[in-house]
Amino acid sequence: MNIQISEGSYEEQAAEQGRKLVISSSAFGIIRQQLAKNIGIERIRGFLFHYGWEMGENDAKEIMKTESSVEVLVKKGPLLHIANGHITGMHHDCDVKYDENQQLLSVFGRGTWVNSYEAEEHVKRLGISKHPVCHTLIGYASGYMSTVFGGPLFAKEIECVGKGDPVCRWVVKTQKQWESENEAEPSLYHETPIVEELEVTYEQLLEQQKLVTKLADFQKILTEEISNGSDLQSIAEMAYRVGNIPIVIEDIQHRKLALSGLTEEDYLFLEEDIQNHFQHNRPDLLETPQNRLLPFRKKIIKTGVQERLVTPILVQKEVIGYCSFIYDDMKEHNPEEDYLFLDRFSNAASLILLNEKTRFESFERMKGSFLEQILDGKLPVEEIIKRGKYTGLDLGQPYFMTVMAHKENNATIEEEFHLQEQIFEKTFRYFKEKKLNLLVGQRDGNMVLFTPGRSICSSSIEHIIEEYHSFISKQYPKSSFKFGISSMGEGVQNAAKCYEEAMIALRLAIKKEIVPFGSLGIIGMLVTAENLRGIKIIAEQELGPLYDREDPKNAELLKTLYIFLLNGGKLEQTMKDLALSMSGLRHRITRIESLLGKDLRNPEGTHQLLMIIKALIAFGELELD
Repeated sequence: MNIQISEGSYEEQAAEQGRKLVISSSAFGIIRQQLAKNIGIERIRGFLFHYGWEMGENDAKEIMKTESSVEVLVKKGPLLHIANGHITGMHHDCDVKYDENQQLLSVFGRGTWVNSYEAEEHVKRLGISKHPVCHTLIGYASGYMSTVFGGPLFAKEIECVGKGDPVCRWVVKTQKQWESENEAEPSLYHETPIVEELEVTYEQLLEQQKLVTKLADFQKILTEEISNGSDLQSIAEMAYRVGNIPIVIEDIQHRKLALSGLTEEDYLFLEEDIQNHFQHNRPDLLETPQNRLLPFRKKIIKTGVQERLVTPILVQKEVIGYCSFIYDDMKEHNPEEDYLFLDRFSNAASLILLNEKTRFESFERMKGSFLEQILDGKLPVEEIIKRGKYTGLDLGQPYFMTVMAHKENNATIEEEFHLQEQIFEKTFRYFKEKKLNLLVGQRDGNMVLFTPGRSICSSSIEHIIEEYHSFISKQYPKSSFKFGISSMGEGVQNAAKCYEEAMIALRLAIKKEIVPFGSLGIIGMLVTAENLRGIKIIAEQELGPLYDREDPKNAELLKTLYIFLLNGGKLEQTMKDLALSMSGLRHRITRIESLLGKDLRNPEGTHQLLMIIKALIAFGELELD
């Protein structure tokens, strides 16, 4: 079969104004659907808007070849819309204002489109939208009106059948009008073309790839440094070589641990500047308690002469220091990228400090076990002195033994154990910073301090313990701490005896936090194992029914008697110490005198009672705290 096409069915010469294509609205719907599938529903908005703009601009230019009246041109716009098949009808009102020089002042066009093909096809193929969907029509109206008026005009759809509204309603205004009404012109006009966006994205990906590679290399070097046992100074110097940004590592009190990229003189100048900044702007940072977890992962601190990018060093969820990049001008750097390096550096510093902490605490706990062996008397004196040299201690010197008891109300067993561990760690660090080499151990639930040294006398050991008490109380304000200090010990073989002295002093630490054994006077001489039986016999005779420790009421009366005697019979002071009313205290005193058959105003009798109670407390026979 041979089919021939006659010459009259086609034209060899193309139309001058471009050929008209006959295409159904469903074909555009398919294009719209495929665009949404391939570049996303958001990206087709700008694409269709510019497509419509170009059509509107071309149609306007074509008509303006034969028509110059703005009124006629505006009227022809809707007719072209309909002729192109975009809509089947429309309502359009347009107000145009000129100044006295016939310069355009404003345009306010508004109307509705009837049977928008875009709305129909969008709903059919993509469903109801959350936003207006007639992007081609909006672009067409904007391009057409901008060409007619010779300046930027933008249409905006305010209702749309595509998002479930009854009609497609729109307005058109000049760019200046949109701006004067504090409403930006439709953003579709300014959307970046996909090609340009892809180019930018590709460049960003390349930059990110370079950054990730650099970060990976940095992390690898850090890991190698840590594996090789490098210290903080070594990794600080490495970080400066990589980033060429001065870096400093400081502890929680902002004392320098390592520095690179700055001279010592420059660092001291900058450190003074930052301290002045804190003093005037953030004094709370200077008063921050140790190891408080500060509420930031990164912070930028800016003063008149420097800028710092700071991140904390965390070890076991506690802040123990800070890493900082120091800038002359941060604008020349990218702090977001720099932070990625600083954060990894901080993690490396954390590992190094954790290793140091673990080694130090293990050594200190080993010394604590050594102290237990000394107190148990299981080692010969020569062996003790020899082992002491391994820990840097001369155990042939005189020494003091201190026993510390701590108490926190309403703490569970688990919380108490955790608290005890923390107190030990804080104690190790505290005496290390004070450059005092001593043994710290645990016995009978209390912490024991063995402090050797010829230069330490009874007054200075009290001062050392007072300073330590002040420090540890600030660290744990909810806990109470009490100390008993032995007399000076001569010969490490007498350590157990000094420990007993410290325990006796601790038991008598009722109104005072720190009690030296030497302050006990004759009580210290009386409290020996040989005297215990005799003192208990005298206590039974003198205290009578109050010595019945099984009765809790007797325990209250005995404590009242002891505090009353300690205060020299002063009712007001005793009332404050026991938190009693005056009438309640008088009732108790009368009750005690009745049970004892004694007059508590008799100095000789009361002194003997006080001595007996102190002796019982020192022996551990009574607990009145």
